[in-house]
Amino acid sequence: MKKYILTENFEQANRIIESDKAVLSDGCKSLILQDFANTFSRYFELSEPPRMRLEPSEKGYVVTVTFSADLIKKFNVLK
Repeated sequence: MKKYILTENFEQANRIIESDKAVLSDGCKSLILQDFANTFSRYFELSEPPRMRLEPSEKGYVVTVTFSADLIKKFNVLK
């Protein structure tokens, strides 16, 4: 099983989603999408802002985030 390390932005978004079990307000959803856009733009040249879909599931929510990019930015991977 792989262990994924979440960035600070994703952790913040996850805390917001977890703390609000009701439908997200427009302001809250906008904040989360801004965080995603900031993170994704480190690695991609975004051609449009990210979109998010929340669907209730048995154990919480299924969260789907999609975005389009014109190119992948060059970056170095530290080993």
